[in-house]
Amino acid sequence: MKTKMFRPMCHLKRHSFGPAAGVFAFFLIVSFMLPAVPAIGAAKDWPTKQITIIVPWATGASTDMTPRTLGPRMSKILGVPIQVVNKPGGSGIIGTLDAVKSPPDGYTLLMDCGGTSSIQEAWSENLPYKVEERAYIARAISAPLVLIVPAASPWKTVDDLVQAHRTNPAGITFGVIGGTGVPDVDIAQFRAAMVAKGVDISKTRPVTYKGSGEVGPAIAGGHISYSFTTPSACKALISAGKIRALAVSSAKRYSGLPNVPTTAEAGYPSVDMVYWAGFGGPPGLPANIIKVVDNAAKEALTDPDVIDKLDKLGIEPFYMSGDAYKKFVFDEVKSIKSLKIK
Repeated sequence: MKTKMFRPMCHLKRHSFGPAAGVFAFFLIVSFMLPAVPAIGAAKDWPTKQITIIVPWATGASTDMTPRTLGPRMSKILGVPIQVVNKPGGSGIIGTLDAVKSPPDGYTLLMDCGGTSSIQEAWSENLPYKVEERAYIARAISAPLVLIVPAASPWKTVDDLVQAHRTNPAGITFGVIGGTGVPDVDIAQFRAAMVAKGVDISKTRPVTYKGSGEVGPAIAGGHISYSFTTPSACKALISAGKIRALAVSSAKRYSGLPNVPTTAEAGYPSVDMVYWAGFGGPPGLPANIIKVVDNAAKEALTDPDVIDKLDKLGIEPFYMSGDAYKKFVFDEVKSIKSLKIK
C-alpha cells in the first residue's frame, strides 16, 4: 500500500511553502513513526543463536520428553536451534541451579515441573535458590501419574497392594525421585491414605532414583515393589507385559490405559497429584524474551503433529502463562505442605 505524502492545501499559494514543505512533511511523518521502531527492533534481536533447555532429571520421563517433543516446532517458530540437555542429580537441584543461575539472556531456559518448584518449596530446606524468584514463562502439559507394580507380582488391584503392606510390610519397597519428585507426592498421599485405614507403614522402605525414567525398569526387574510414574515412562513396559498398572491419579480415566481405574475409583480419592511441566528461566529475564518464548510454546502446543506425539506419550497440552502459571505453582505449594507423611 502506497503512503500518501502530506500536500499543501490547494487554496494556498505555492510560494508560501516551496520545496521545503515536502521535506518538512516527510520528517513530520517519520517523527510519528519513530517511537514504534525500538520495539520492533527488540523483537527481531532475540533470539539470534541456539537456545538450551535444561532438564534437571534423567532421560525418558515427561519432563524430558516434553521439550524434546515441543522443541523442533518451537525451533522453527523462533528460527534458531533448540538443544535439550539433561542434568540430573540432587533431587533436581543440580540442573535447576544451572538454569536459574545462568545469564538472563534467554539462551538458557529451564524445563520446570512440580519436582523442581512446588514440591521443593514445600518440602526442602536450604535450597541454593529462591523458587519464587525464577521466571515463570508458560505451563505446557499435564499428565496423570500411574501406580505400577511388577507384572510378576500377585497384586492385581490397589487393595491387593495395601493388603501386602499389612501382611509383609518389611518386604515392601517403593521408588521415590529424591524425595521431591512429583511421584513422591502421590506416594505421600497414598501412604497417608493407608495410615488412615489403619495400615502400619513404618517398616516399608524407600529407594531413591534420579528420575521417573529409571523407575519403570526398576519395577520391571522386581527391584522395588511399587511406585508412581508418568505414562511416558511406563507405557512401553506395560504394553510389553513387564509391569502392571493398578490406578491413575487423574480425575478421569486416562485414555491410554482405559481399563485402569482412577485412584478415586479404587477407593483412594485423596491420591490426586498429577504431573505438569512448564518453561522457566533465571530471575531478571526480560519481559520481551518471556513473551517470545511464551508465544512460541503456545503456538507449538496447537500444532496437530505435536499434539499427536504428546498423546502417544500419555501427555496432554495444558497451556498457562505468566502470573496464572506462577499462582498455580504456589497454590500447589500450600496443598503439598498440608501433607503430614512423606
